[in-house]
Amino acid sequence: MTKFAPVQGLPVAVQAEAMPTAPVAAVLEVVAMSRPPADEQLRRLGAMGLPPGICEGFVESGDQFGARFWIVDNSGSMQTQDGKRLAGGGQRRGLVTASRWEELGDALTFHGGVASALGVPTEFLLLNQPAGALKRVVCGVGDGGREAAAVAAVVASAPTGRTPLCRAIGEVVGEVRACAPALAARGQRALVVIASDGEASDGDVLRALAPLRDLPVWVVVRLCTDDDRVVKYWNDVDEEIELEMDVLDDLVGEADEVTDHQPWLTYGSELHRLREWGCTRRVVDLLDEKPLSLGEVPKLAALVLGPAAADLPHPELDWKGFLQGIEAAQQGLYTWDPKRRAMKPWFDVRKMHKVYKGGGCVVM
Repeated sequence: MTKFAPVQGLPVAVQAEAMPTAPVAAVLEVVAMSRPPADEQLRRLGAMGLPPGICEGFVESGDQFGARFWIVDNSGSMQTQDGKRLAGGGQRRGLVTASRWEELGDALTFHGGVASALGVPTEFLLLNQPAGALKRVVCGVGDGGREAAAVAAVVASAPTGRTPLCRAIGEVVGEVRACAPALAARGQRALVVIASDGEASDGDVLRALAPLRDLPVWVVVRLCTDDDRVVKYWNDVDEEIELEMDVLDDLVGEADEVTDHQPWLTYGSELHRLREWGCTRRVVDLLDEKPLSLGEVPKLAALVLGPAAADLPHPELDWKGFLQGIEAAQQGLYTWDPKRRAMKPWFDVRKMHKVYKGGGCVVM
């Protein structure tokens, strides 16, 4: 992950004291005034290999959510060897077997790097004290190299202990409450990500989450297992609690769900990372719920491909022109397909034609 210099304008004394362990609320105001301009944020994200539209999505989300809190499950069960992680590059890129913790570690490394690049305060709070690493790490508040080292130490630590999710949720509730006035003054919210492979071992998660209903917050649950019991547990939480919440599987599981409804879409890891980062666009919510309407497909194309897809003809008025525009906009943009296990374009226009126009030949 690219290392970035300290955020310009953040006093050195604040950086030295605050990073990478100070509560987000302590540095929220000064960091908010010191974020790099949008064009620099886009440049940094582009250097990470993200497609243009997804770069814009990360910046947009950074503007919407002024503080991020990850509750990170490092209980003993995270050592289970049923995880998957992307490895290699080019034609040799693919999924390899890993522990659940190693798979989650890739996400922590990625999001810590993005937080540092964009200057978005992001806290990672572990459930259990790791050996040789901090239990709480804050990124996006200044010294990117120092933050990256702290995250790397967390990722290198060994999971151990139980799953005291309620205690951690209580800590985060307190931090969100402390940040709420500053966030509200800027029309922002907090994002809370719960990354776990199990149920709470210390109480009722619904009761622990309940105070968030009165705070400006969006919740993402990032499942680290496909165990049916655990999946049902978190889906039941989603249904019962009155919170804006998104429950995500891992890359492969989510790709299966999404492509059941959108068989013409390559569900790449970059889009999955954006959903972990927090994306409020309605078209993203619909991906794993139903087939997109013709009017919704251009919104997804713009989300992934960016400005090159912003002025496509409406598919109901010029279907051929729309497909040609998609092909032109995604020229040279490929992502690794977890279904076909190969690098593929984001949009398969022939499958799209078959789905929306009932098959037949489409002349491009």
